[in-house]
Amino acid sequence: MKQAIAGAAALVLLIPLLVVLFLSGDTSCTPRTAPGTGGTAVVIDPVSLPVQKVDNWNATQLTNAAYIMKAAADMGMPAKAQTIGVMTAIGESSLNVMDRGDATGPDSRGLFQQRANGSWGSYEDRMDPYRSASSFFTVLATVDGWENLEPTIAAHRVQRNADPEHYAKFWEPATKITAALAGMPLPEGGSQGCVAVDASGWTSPLDLASPGLMIADFYGARPADVIGYAYKHNGVDLSTPVGTKIHAAAAGTVTKVVTDQGFSKSGLGNLIIVSHGGGISTRYHHIKDEGVLVAVGDRVEAGDVIALSGNSGTSTGPHLHYTVYVGGDTKEANAVDPITFMQDRNINFCTLPIWSGHSVASTC
Repeated sequence: MKQAIAGAAALVLLIPLLVVLFLSGDTSCTPRTAPGTGGTAVVIDPVSLPVQKVDNWNATQLTNAAYIMKAAADMGMPAKAQTIGVMTAIGESSLNVMDRGDATGPDSRGLFQQRANGSWGSYEDRMDPYRSASSFFTVLATVDGWENLEPTIAAHRVQRNADPEHYAKFWEPATKITAALAGMPLPEGGSQGCVAVDASGWTSPLDLASPGLMIADFYGARPADVIGYAYKHNGVDLSTPVGTKIHAAAAGTVTKVVTDQGFSKSGLGNLIIVSHGGGISTRYHHIKDEGVLVAVGDRVEAGDVIALSGNSGTSTGPHLHYTVYVGGDTKEANAVDPITFMQDRNINFCTLPIWSGHSVASTC
């Protein structure tokens, strides 16, 4: 119960503000490459998607896209191949496993409308999202220099569509889908919300130059007059508007997500826990509904956008409650002051303004 109310007293006071963060070491901003633009394929679990809806694409269509991405990754294809595969399936079937063909291919079936000519396997193979995608990538890999071709031309070399430019208009939605499924959504004008990463490998979970960002409360003993009894507030509350991008503070693996604790329901609200190795984990909570953008098992890099801030759970105003654990377990006894922990890694929250109504003694 003590953990469930850890962020209860955060109160937002939004004022125009610009705070510049000065980091030592490497302050270049190089976000992870999004699918479609190059880089290593992102491993996707079709059974556990980070999103259920992207624009007008529903969960069934996104699951089919995830199987396409998984097939490419399992075959050692790069990220661009994943997006080409999704683009092609959009152009052929709108990401639906179709049990029908058309006038030019009455025997065509499945996501890629593969024909019954023996080249694409059995009917069952063509109707299976993973196997049909594997067949597509097997042929794509034989196309000389496909990586350097325009995506629509690369797809045409496999599909032999009457119009080689047919797939071009599906590249943009395919890029958006693959990015969202990879946990790298583009929520605001296509930006990944790039933040500087210190030489220590750590960065702030919120861009410290965000307008209106301030410290709403500190780590330590919270008095009884806040919620009726005294307890330990085990993190720092960073007041910020709903929808602010939350970044992974360091590279690691997502070990827990909660997505069903919506606005004013209970406790910590929607949350993410990331393990960084060496017994260190970070927790991010009060995330907005549908604002969790990663899934358990996802590998994240420092600065990756993993969520959007909110006011879910026991919270009196939009904010991010950020907790740091050392010692291996995410239990209250292992929580440490995030401000001093981050200062040791050259991330200084104390450059932020401090809300005058904070209930816990300042550690800045």
